[in-house]
Amino acid sequence: MPYGLIPLVAAIALTGVYVFVTEASPWSKALVVGLLVVSFLWRYGLFLQIGLSILLLLYFTYLKARS
Repeated sequence: MPYGLIPLVAAIALTGVYVFVTEASPWSKALVVGLLVVSFLWRYGLFLQIGLSILLLLYFTYLKARS
């Protein structure tokens, strides 16, 4: 498996969970989806996908610790 696919799959999966499962505000969901789309168009989008994945993992950890 090419290692470049790991952040791609993780970013898409975590964004899907964030958009469809969490009770976040609509503007933050649009921001996350927008960042994912920009990461597909930008030359250094791999780094943006990694950062987005880390941010979403920290957010899910925060939600789990809060409940």
